[in-house]
Amino acid sequence: MAALPRRKNSFRFHLKPSTAAIMMAFAVPAAYGQTTDEKALPEVEVTSTSSQKSEGFRTDSTSSATRTDTPLRDIPQYINSVPQAVIQSQGATTLQDALRNVPGITYAAPEGGTQANQLFYLRGFPAGGDLFIDGVRDIGEYNRDLFDTESVEVLKGPSALMFGRGSTGGVINQVSKVPMLDSLKQVGVSFGSNGEKRATADVNLRIGETSAVRLGVMGEDSDSYRDTIEVRKLGFAPSLKLGIGTPTEITLSYYYLKTSDVTDYGQPTLGATKEFGMPPVPLSNYYGYANYDFTDHETNIATFRIDHRFSEDVSLRNTLRAASYQRDMEATIAQSLNDSATGKAATASTPMERLLAVRQHNKSRDNDDTALINQTELTWKIQTGAIKHTVLTGLELSKEDLYRTNYNFDADPNTAGVQAPSSSTPLLAPSPYDSLSYTKAPNQIATAEATGAALFVQDQVEFSPQWKALIGLRYDYYDVDVATATVATGAIVPLSQTDKMVSGRAGLIWQPSDAQSYYLSAGNSYNPSGELGVYGATGTNLTAASLNIDPEENWSYEIGSQWDFATGFQVRAAIFRNEKTNARMADPLSGLTVLEGKRRVDGVELSATGRIGRNWDVYSSLAYMDGEIVEAATNQGNVPLGVPTWSGTVWTVYRLGGGWQVGGGTFASTPWWLDDGNRGRAPGYMRWDTMVGYVQKKYDIQLNIFNIFDEVYYIGGYQNNPNRVLPGQPRTAMLSANYRFD
Repeated sequence: MAALPRRKNSFRFHLKPSTAAIMMAFAVPAAYGQTTDEKALPEVEVTSTSSQKSEGFRTDSTSSATRTDTPLRDIPQYINSVPQAVIQSQGATTLQDALRNVPGITYAAPEGGTQANQLFYLRGFPAGGDLFIDGVRDIGEYNRDLFDTESVEVLKGPSALMFGRGSTGGVINQVSKVPMLDSLKQVGVSFGSNGEKRATADVNLRIGETSAVRLGVMGEDSDSYRDTIEVRKLGFAPSLKLGIGTPTEITLSYYYLKTSDVTDYGQPTLGATKEFGMPPVPLSNYYGYANYDFTDHETNIATFRIDHRFSEDVSLRNTLRAASYQRDMEATIAQSLNDSATGKAATASTPMERLLAVRQHNKSRDNDDTALINQTELTWKIQTGAIKHTVLTGLELSKEDLYRTNYNFDADPNTAGVQAPSSSTPLLAPSPYDSLSYTKAPNQIATAEATGAALFVQDQVEFSPQWKALIGLRYDYYDVDVATATVATGAIVPLSQTDKMVSGRAGLIWQPSDAQSYYLSAGNSYNPSGELGVYGATGTNLTAASLNIDPEENWSYEIGSQWDFATGFQVRAAIFRNEKTNARMADPLSGLTVLEGKRRVDGVELSATGRIGRNWDVYSSLAYMDGEIVEAATNQGNVPLGVPTWSGTVWTVYRLGGGWQVGGGTFASTPWWLDDGNRGRAPGYMRWDTMVGYVQKKYDIQLNIFNIFDEVYYIGGYQNNPNRVLPGQPRTAMLSANYRFD
């Protein structure tokens, strides 16, 4: 049966029409801050109901790194925190938008107009399985939106003590908005110059002396700077909190997000014969089949949390989360170039106007993944002589299941074998609406089930006001069963593995004054072969070749400092080494996987955030990284992919008075390699953004202009492959208007 073109703008929800209509009527969160003073824009302050406390652009404390409410100066680890004030002033709507503020992050695996299934590289190591919401692992492959996010935290270096497996370069944690006793009713809309249209609402209602409910809603119907790319989103996140400020607090929350996009694998580079140069084409050029490429996601996350204080010194927290993630997609890959005159592969002398991009519509997968996770943490404060202890003990139980179906496309079913539908299109002027004819049939069905149990203990020690320490150990039991079935033959290949891992961290802190803090620390983590959350057909690296080998081990060593100034300005710095000491690699003789590789990234990170003057806020960060593949069967001595030597950001907002504010900044990076073979690299860039806003008690209006100088730049490649790049956003304007009810 021939494939029918996918109907454009098809986007169906399993909701009553009246409900969907109401949700689409709501609008974006208020711009940077709220005020009752029409002459100045006040600071944004997150209340104690959040796991993070911030004031304006500066973050003072967090509970994510230690699972206790801890000032940043008492945490021996480098943390980038992007608070709500920065997110709002930049007009950020996706996780990727927020992470522009974190240097040392690059991207791979672009597969959607909003980068579905995009793999983040953190300090040169993949972090695809290291995404969390409120400290609980978020295994789904979906486009993460910020409509229900209060802040984004990036904890650098192995963080297994609190987060378990993975976290080679660190973890990315989204902190959710939660109910509070203050009233909040705000709605708004945003419109962009590329056809972006977005609406959200954030409503918080007090329903008792100690209870509140909160509802976040988002609807989006947007075009994109990429030709044919369309984005459809619907999200809502209701939550209820009981007993706020009492010894027992109960929080129930639900998160729903449904998206529909056109799959986008980026633009083909010029290939090996032209040194993988960047394509000399407009950033808007799309090289897929718009009527056949698609990716649909549906995410459901339900969380029940109870916090109970037995006394001022003893407390118990239990978090239970159930999540499901569904994803259906078809995609086209264009990564080779032919010469239109010869019909053969292009050469270095082939003129640009004769280059043809060879497209294959050959990738399709349905995901149906679930997770059930329970975390229990007991905290007590004790004193042994003059030494104070805050001891945390915890138990984490988890069950994660992946179910994936891969498909074959056959353009000629009457001929033996599988002929993927394909055609060529001019590189300089692609035709995305060409027709295809093919049959689609399941090729492989893969299942993976992971059962985990972990025990951990952490002690935050205060020897004196000047000397503190943090030590902890974690034991993980991790059992994985994988089965891959080939549909045509019925053959099933089952694999299983059990790993037992002991990880930990230790840090020593010296604080000679209230304004200074210095630390040194070390920590480790593991990547088992069966680790779920690794993007791929089965979502795991477990194969017959890698069976029964120990987990990869990662180590981080760090020396850092923090300075807090009386004006409200905060400066943090760190020197680090991140190292994978026994990386998986193929044995040159046997072909089996062995643990004999080594990767290392050394670097320095700096950040300066907070208030310079009464009306001036700054958020800035800078990273220097020096990466090396120290030992490997191939590419030894090369720089790992995704490691720019320098990257950084500066963002500032100044309040002029009378409700007016202006702001702007830059996001910049030096070149970085697209693959470990160092065959091609994305060029360096410096993108400038700006904003102007007008804020009053009841409403505000904000204009953001992204990439004001229309810089051509690229944000990602494709995993370990230099054949494709995804172009960054060209000059775009976004106008937002928000209204607050009494």
